[in-house]
Amino acid sequence: MRYLRNQIYCGIFYTGVYFGLWSAPSRHTIKSLGLSTRDFSTDILKIALSLQEKGYEAYIVGGCLRDLLSKPKIKPKDFDVVTSALPDQVKKAFPRSRIIGKRFRIVHVPAGRDIVEVSTFRGRSSWFANWRGTRYKNNIYGGIEQDAWRRDFSCNALYYDVKKGEVVDFTGGIADIKAKRLCIIGKPEKRFKDDPVRILRALRFTAKTGFVLDQEAKDQIQKKKGLLREVSKDRLLLEVVKLFSQGHSKKSFQVLKEFGCLQILFLGYDRLGINLGHYMSFFALALNHIDQQYHQKKRLSSSFLFSVLLWPILEMHKKKQKSLNLFHYKKIVHRVLKFESRYVAIPKKLQEAIKELWMLQYAFETKAVPFSQERMRQTRFQYGYLLFTLRARNDELLTDKALLWQDMGLKNQ
Repeated sequence: MRYLRNQIYCGIFYTGVYFGLWSAPSRHTIKSLGLSTRDFSTDILKIALSLQEKGYEAYIVGGCLRDLLSKPKIKPKDFDVVTSALPDQVKKAFPRSRIIGKRFRIVHVPAGRDIVEVSTFRGRSSWFANWRGTRYKNNIYGGIEQDAWRRDFSCNALYYDVKKGEVVDFTGGIADIKAKRLCIIGKPEKRFKDDPVRILRALRFTAKTGFVLDQEAKDQIQKKKGLLREVSKDRLLLEVVKLFSQGHSKKSFQVLKEFGCLQILFLGYDRLGINLGHYMSFFALALNHIDQQYHQKKRLSSSFLFSVLLWPILEMHKKKQKSLNLFHYKKIVHRVLKFESRYVAIPKKLQEAIKELWMLQYAFETKAVPFSQERMRQTRFQYGYLLFTLRARNDELLTDKALLWQDMGLKNQ
């Protein structure tokens, strides 16, 4: 049934092309695009070729092609494959792989030290699929002609056929990459309403690539950003971490601020009327450090990230407290973390780590005797001291304290 449905859709699509109702996909050799097979890992090429040899369609797809075609070229973080094979068929082709995902089933295929995501072409949803619910709608499989138009941005809808050595472009993605445009496939109003997470993806790609969003998309982000509060908390946590963990956290923060999305994700900014302008120097220092960690191939500390992002909210609560002792400070920390995890999930383990970094801030401001050498060697302690020194560089009242701790043997990471 799936095969017949896909053949019918394919026939309709190319009939429309024949009569000039819409354009045929353009095809470009990788050489004409300034690429070569050396730009792709051997493992990813083998996975795509293996699926083709088993009789399935298979393409290297998405962001890796966008990054390779960007000027200046960006080294892709990972490579993805899309195929006509169903998840169970991919699992059978690669016995060591495993199927993951509830919202949309994909297969993780081991490739050396890396994991390659292999997904099945997505098909067009129908009224029946919409009636069955989101999970059913997201697991309708189709052909490449349908999959291309289900993707979010034209620059992500490029397909590299390894065997033929050509890139297939249905949506004008190559032209958009050359022009540094970030264009949404379809109507932005509908695409953002169908999945509000696309708003954060649009902002992330803007920060990462430097591409310019068209005005209609910008207007719709302003109108639809409130829908982010209807998204799964876990999905929002994943997207927030992606925004700040790929070497462009400072730019990500700037676009979040520009579109007012930080106030949507974390209510305290809006509820307390926090002026972000007062904290831009602090954020710039902290996010520069996070970007440096990325470029040095060091892992992002999520506890440090959230300690930074939520610090102005905690500080505003501190200022409203007439007398601040340890008991009051602990209550404020607990209240902030509980309230700010309303829309973005902050798991218990992460909350405990953030609490420790924040409690260290109180200790650095009030403690007079040195910490033990064992304590000072702990990674989380080092992050706590880093946060304190960043605050001190933005607040002259803390400078003497920071220098005092430095004299006691504390140094930044």
